[in-house]
Amino acid sequence: MQNYLFEQNVHWQNHTYDAGTERALLTSLTKFMDLDQILAISGIRRCGKSFLLKQIINGLLHQGVSPENILFVNLELPAFIGQSAPKVLDQIFETWQKIHHLKGRLYIFLDEIQTLPQWEAWLKYHYDLNKGKYKFFITGSNSQLLSAEFASLLSGRIIEKRLFPFSFKECLDFKTIQWKNPQQRALNRIQIKREFDRYLHFGGMPETLPVEYTEIKRELLSSYFNAILYRDIIPRFGVREGTLLNEVAIYLLGHASDVVNISKLAQYFKINRVTLGDFIRYLTLSYLLVLTSRFSFSAKTRELSQRKCYTLDTGFANLLPLRFSPDHGKLLENLVLIELLRRDNKVFFWRNSNECDFIIETPDGIRKAIQVCYELTPSNRSRELKGLLTAGQAVKADEVMILTLDSTDRLEIEQNRVDILPVSDWMLSE
Repeated sequence: MQNYLFEQNVHWQNHTYDAGTERALLTSLTKFMDLDQILAISGIRRCGKSFLLKQIINGLLHQGVSPENILFVNLELPAFIGQSAPKVLDQIFETWQKIHHLKGRLYIFLDEIQTLPQWEAWLKYHYDLNKGKYKFFITGSNSQLLSAEFASLLSGRIIEKRLFPFSFKECLDFKTIQWKNPQQRALNRIQIKREFDRYLHFGGMPETLPVEYTEIKRELLSSYFNAILYRDIIPRFGVREGTLLNEVAIYLLGHASDVVNISKLAQYFKINRVTLGDFIRYLTLSYLLVLTSRFSFSAKTRELSQRKCYTLDTGFANLLPLRFSPDHGKLLENLVLIELLRRDNKVFFWRNSNECDFIIETPDGIRKAIQVCYELTPSNRSRELKGLLTAGQAVKADEVMILTLDSTDRLEIEQNRVDILPVSDWMLSE
């Protein structure tokens, strides 16, 4: 254990971490550093949670925190599998205290904590016992990290933040392409357009960004997909039909941006609706899939409504299903959905006799109607505008807009201002 802790905590030898491109979420996390509450970071596997923790550690070291007072542990070590949190974490703490004479506030980083049974009880006990002395940071790869089953134990003790794959801004930063003001965007417009095309088709999973070959990107995404299914979902939920779960997941990735019809899908796979519903729930808990509800002013109606299915990274939708060519319109819509969620919006879709892709409620309480189409043409212009304006009027939207691949315009229709923007510009604007 001592050797393992020295391997994990290179800062004890006065080294800083090579933690990659600084994540945008890092800035918002700094406001929580002085609070006692546990800081939890959840997100899909391999989206950069461990690197984010190491960026936080680098910041603490820069502020003068003693290296010995910072502990980092990745809890997915094979030797820990099947062991309880008290057994593993108590041994880690005892070893840490033997290595260093600890004084002052301690900063404890527990990566992928959900792999250890009883982690929530252990964390509650030590948080309550050492409040103000210990600052805990935890990560997990499923959205039940702080679900109702743990709410009573950790209520008031924990703050959760969600990390996504790289945003388009972060991708440009990774490629060292300047974009932060209009002049830079104008000077680098060709590079930005090229990188946006790559981002649309291959997504923003960090390890795929420096890879040039499509087949290697596909292999990386396949390995993430298999880890989600066979290390996260199947063991945790006791799924017996692993092959069937795999088939359902690939099918849904290939139909990202579509409405999910549970009855037809159950018939297609020859399984009952309950099993199919469970499969979809597992895939959303692992962050591989995201579901949006049909908009209604009634929360109960929204809960019972149809769902649209998306994936948290467009690379999964484009590279894993087998198809002759990608549906660029659906990829663009999926890309917008990811960005809307990244900005902490509540996201719905609108459907009656007309359709609108997104109805959103921003953290500031602003409601917007957003239509996404790859290109606005004479053949689809009337339909797209009618769906947008009908939805905007029905939900009393403060703003309405159309996002396309590369069109820019502003329309005045029946006292409604409709902004038309390229998705890439919209992503870089806020």
